Amino acid sequence: MAAGAIWSIAGAGIASGCTMLANIISARVLGAAPFGEMAIVLSTTNLFTSLFTAGMGMTATRYVAEARDSEPERAGAIVGLSWATSMVVGAAAALLVILFAPVLSRQVLGKETLAVPLSLGAAAMFFAALNGSQVGTLSGFESFRHVATGNLVRGIGIVILVSAGAIFGGLNGALLGYALAGAAATIYYQLVVRRECEANGIRISYRFSGDELRVLSRFTLPVLITTFSFTPAQWWGNVLLATHSGYAEAGVFNAVLHWQLFILFFSTAVSNIGLPMLSNIRAERDPAKYKRCLALTFALTTAPAIVIAIPIAILAPWILHLYGREFVHGSTALIFISAASVLTALNIPVGHAIWSLDAIRPAVALALLRGGVLIIAAYALADKAATGLAEAYLIMAAIQTAVSIPFMFWLLKNSFVHEQVEAIAA
Repeated sequence: MAAGAIWSIAGAGIASGCTMLANIISARVLGAAPFGEMAIVLSTTNLFTSLFTAGMGMTATRYVAEARDSEPERAGAIVGLSWATSMVVGAAAALLVILFAPVLSRQVLGKETLAVPLSLGAAAMFFAALNGSQVGTLSGFESFRHVATGNLVRGIGIVILVSAGAIFGGLNGALLGYALAGAAATIYYQLVVRRECEANGIRISYRFSGDELRVLSRFTLPVLITTFSFTPAQWWGNVLLATHSGYAEAGVFNAVLHWQLFILFFSTAVSNIGLPMLSNIRAERDPAKYKRCLALTFALTTAPAIVIAIPIAILAPWILHLYGREFVHGSTALIFISAASVLTALNIPVGHAIWSLDAIRPAVALALLRGGVLIIAAYALADKAATGLAEAYLIMAAIQTAVSIPFMFWLLKNSFVHEQVEAIAA
C-alpha cells in the first residue's frame, strides 16, 4: 500500500501541478472572459464524456483487481471489453458533440462563437474516454508507477501544448493543446497496458461471454448513473454562473475550482489505490484486513487535504492575484472551496467502501442526493456570482458527509455479519 501510495501521490502531484501551471499561464494570456469560455467548453464536453463513457475505468479497476490472480482469462476479457467499449462509445460521443456544437453554443451556452471550441473540446473528450479506461486497467493491476508516468506525459504535454496554444492561437489553440496532450497519453497508456498484461500472463480478449457483458449492466451502468447524477449538476452550475453573472465570473470560479484539485491531489492519489485494494481484499473474505485497509485509507485521504487546505484558505487573495487583477475578488470563493475539498476528501474512501461491498443502489441514491443538492443550492445562490456557486459546493459536501458516513458504518456492520455467517456455515 505504501509503494502504491508513493507512486500515486507522485502522479497526482505531477498532474495537478502541470494543470495548475497551464491554467495560470492561460488565464493571464487569455483574460477572465475567454478563460471562462474555455472552462465552460471543457465542462460541457466533460458532461458528454460522463454521459457515454463514465464507469469503464472503475469497471476495469474493480474486475481486473478481482480476477487477475484467480481468473486471468476473465481479466483479459474485461480489459478488452473496457477498451473496445470506451473506443466505440467515446467516438460516438465526440461525433455527437461536433454535430450539435452550433446548437449547443447558440441555444444553451448563449454564445455562437463557441461552436468551433466545442468541436476541439470533443477531440480532447475522446482521448479522455480512452485514457479513463486504460488508467482503470492499470489501477486494477496496481501498476501505479505506470499511471504516474502517464500523468507526467500528459502533464508536460498540457504545460507545453496548452500554454503555447493559448499564446499563439487563443482559445482554440489552448483546446487543441488539450487534445494533443490527451493523444500522447493515450499512446503511452496503450503500450504499458499491453506490457502489463503480458507480465501477468493475461491475454487481452475481444470475445466476450454473457458473464462479461452482464458486467456492463450490473456494474458499469450503475456507475454511469451515479456519475450522470452529479456531472450534469456541476455543468449546469457553471452554465448558470456564466449566463447570470457573465463568462468572466465563470473564469474566476474555474480558477478557484482548480485549487480543489491541488488540495485533493494527495487524497486522489491514495484513492487510486483504494478501490483495487479493497476489492482484492473483499475477494479474500477477510473482514479485519478490509477494515484496517479502509481505516488507513481514511487517514491518508483526509489528513493531507486538511494540511493543504488551511494555508490555501489563508493565502486566498495572494493566490488569485497570480491569475490577474480580474480574479482577486474570488478569494472568498476559494475559502469555501477549500472547506468543501476537505469534506470531499473525507467522502472518497466512503465511496470505495460502498462500491467494493456491492451496495450499488445506495451508491446511486447518494449520488442523486449530491447532484440534487448542488442544483438547488446553485439556483438559490445564483445572484452571488462565483462566491455563491462555491458556497453551493460547500453545502453539497456538508450534506453528503452527514448522510454517507453513517450509512457506510451501517453497511460495514451488516456486510461482515453476513460474511461471518457464511464462514460459520461453510
